[in-house]
Amino acid sequence: DRTRSRYGRRRVYFLAGIVPIAVSFIIMWLPLKTESQALLFLYYSFAYVVFATVFTMVMIPYSALAAELSADYEVRNRLSGSRLLFSGFSSLLAATVPKIIIDSSKGPPSTGYVTMSIVFGIFFALPWIITFFGTWEDDHAAEESYSHNFIKEFFSIFKNRSFRVHILMYVCAYSAIDFLMALFTYYLTYYLRRDGIYSIAMGTLMLVQLAMIVFYVRMSNTKGKRFAYQMGMIIWFGGMFLTLALTSTSPIALICLVCAVIGSGTAAAVYIPYAILPNVIDVDELMTGRQRSGVYSGALTLMRKLVQGALVMPMIGFFLQLVGFVSHAEQTPQVLTRFFIFFIGGSALLIAAGIIIAFFFHLNVKNSTMLTAELERLRSGGKLEDATEEMQQIGEQLTGQKWTENNWP
Repeated sequence: DRTRSRYGRRRVYFLAGIVPIAVSFIIMWLPLKTESQALLFLYYSFAYVVFATVFTMVMIPYSALAAELSADYEVRNRLSGSRLLFSGFSSLLAATVPKIIIDSSKGPPSTGYVTMSIVFGIFFALPWIITFFGTWEDDHAAEESYSHNFIKEFFSIFKNRSFRVHILMYVCAYSAIDFLMALFTYYLTYYLRRDGIYSIAMGTLMLVQLAMIVFYVRMSNTKGKRFAYQMGMIIWFGGMFLTLALTSTSPIALICLVCAVIGSGTAAAVYIPYAILPNVIDVDELMTGRQRSGVYSGALTLMRKLVQGALVMPMIGFFLQLVGFVSHAEQTPQVLTRFFIFFIGGSALLIAAGIIIAFFFHLNVKNSTMLTAELERLRSGGKLEDATEEMQQIGEQLTGQKWTENNWP
């Protein structure tokens, strides 16, 4: 948000990240010839931190740019949908192509990994050139001033009522996804005793999820994002309980059908929280008179990392121990029953929480369209006090504060 360059506030980081992304990914896979476990630990920890830092450096401005490419409600939804379609497709590539490269490489296994790292390092870096030349930034935000107190600036975004609801919807949806993905292998391997069909089952889930994003883009444009989010979460909720019908002797077709239902629901959980972000940033601009996409994009990224790394994954490990689960061993019927309750119940609680929280989200099609028009009026020199009574009521509902408390310059 504070960057000033000839290439703008966002796009300059795409250029800056091209070489570091490729190099930082490759160094994670270089074989270190040493017997020291401490040195191995330090080197690969450092290499991973470098890659994660460089990746974050480009992804935060990339997410922030979504609010500036268009102010149109429907166009924003299509942009977010297109982005996540490519993201889902790339996930399928990342799950299959590396192994093909590694297995086809001659020589020791380390050679295959290094080859794979070079191929994917280049693959990760080159699209940023296309992204740089194919995007633009909003000129009206270029000369804004920002507080020198970054901590104060960061925490001020939580005054935004729409963002507080949005972040809870996001955390519930993505925590439930983490929960499902982390336990799905255990579910197939130990509960259904069908570890051989993992690729088919997960592939079905991912492909249906990918295809359904288009459906939720259309639903968001007609019924609103809250409706699309809740609809998807309800379908996912039902899909989790359909697993009650599966046993170790269930046909593959039935298992894939249940996975397809779950994938139909998770598509909304993946898509809607990111589609909402540009609209939430508009609410902040109404409150502050500034376009702070970077702060919001950074907060979303930070919250995702904190919740996933510090809460969800440790919680999964703790509960697996609590139910008596022992990896790579035969599980007793009692352990499997407790595990299954945990598998369904954990996801179901997070999904239900997301559905309930979404009732407090009011950035529907009408409100978002009116907000966009009001921001255009204010940017053109209009005054806050000249807003219509309906707009003031909507603004107070979205911001969570009195209309007169908005700090438009």
